[in-house]
Amino acid sequence: MFLSYLWKTFRLILIAGVAILLTRTFLIEPGRVNGISMEPTFLDDELFFMNKLHLILSLPKRGQIVQSRKPNSDKLLLKRIVGLPGETIEIRESEVLVTGADGVTVRLQEPYLGPDVATLMPDMKPHTFPTLGPNEYFVLGDNRRFSGDSREYGAIPRDAIIGLVMTSR
Repeated sequence: MFLSYLWKTFRLILIAGVAILLTRTFLIEPGRVNGISMEPTFLDDELFFMNKLHLILSLPKRGQIVQSRKPNSDKLLLKRIVGLPGETIEIRESEVLVTGADGVTVRLQEPYLGPDVATLMPDMKPHTFPTLGPNEYFVLGDNRRFSGDSREYGAIPRDAIIGLVMTSR
């Protein structure tokens, strides 16, 4: 009787553990913000959840916040996608300009930024980045003044993007 109860309890704990492991590995994983580069959207030390399944089933889209690995590093980043494959990104006069594969250039509308946020290069000069490859994305932090992002290290390859960060705001 006692051994039967012990065996059932062990099985329940094992099944629960496997379910949690599979959920964290393939579906949803919690994380914690480290830094101020995404303020005001995410504050330093704030908790978030990352949906891994969403980006397995669909391509990343402009405006989504993703967690990725920094190029040539294991450091994890939280950034917003602003440039998609085949596009050319230009930073000029505090704005982000996006030129699509069709040659049409538009000023990126960024309602998530505060009114006093300017997108500038460190040397304050206009800059045009190389056209994004078929699996490359250009990412920026929402706190542009204090964000290390694609302006510094270039495009993020698709396989470096781990998941879509879910916001409650």
